[in-house]
Amino acid sequence: MFKTRFDNYPKGKPFTVLLGDLLGRGIFNVDGDMWRFQRKMASLELGSVTVRSHALEVVTAEIQSRLIPLMASVTGNDSDAGILDLQDVFRRFSFDNICKFSFGLDPGCLEPSLPISKFADAFDLASKLSAERAMTSSPVFWKIKRFFNVGSEKQLKEAVRIIDDQAKEVIKQRREKGYVAKNDLLSRQRRGREREEGKIVISISWSRTYVNTLATSAT
Repeated sequence: MFKTRFDNYPKGKPFTVLLGDLLGRGIFNVDGDMWRFQRKMASLELGSVTVRSHALEVVTAEIQSRLIPLMASVTGNDSDAGILDLQDVFRRFSFDNICKFSFGLDPGCLEPSLPISKFADAFDLASKLSAERAMTSSPVFWKIKRFFNVGSEKQLKEAVRIIDDQAKEVIKQRREKGYVAKNDLLSRQRRGREREEGKIVISISWSRTYVNTLATSAT
């Protein structure tokens, strides 16, 4: 029903405006032809055996090299130093996995020291502030704050800037090194299309959407 008659269930402008600064024109925030185009691209990529095998490799490596050692390091430790916030651990685990899977970036959030990641924090903050827009009594209030660049809207703008800068930097580095030897989604999208500048926008939107969706669901 949602596949063949998607036009009957549009997200609508109010929804897309709320999440537009964070998700941009990604698949989860568009309707019509743009949605069909991105859905077709996603189906082709995510349905391939190569992508599924790569996803399994990424998750397995993260479990074996980081998650299990981290859990083992506090097993049997009765001190406060042996206490882990599982919600935070699995958020970090999800964030590492989706970053590596979607565009070959390893933020290292699940390292034993549990480092603070500016990139991960920006995603969390942007997700939180975007959701809070929907809880205001009227969209006029957050739109006024955005116009004057104050309060939560100023924070959201800065968080999105960090996300965009990181995504653009990754694309720049990967373009210089080439995409042939990589199996992440960004490389598969860009492989053989280096001259199609319009694809950069879609790549950034996809990266934002993938990371935001899984990292948020884990919490």
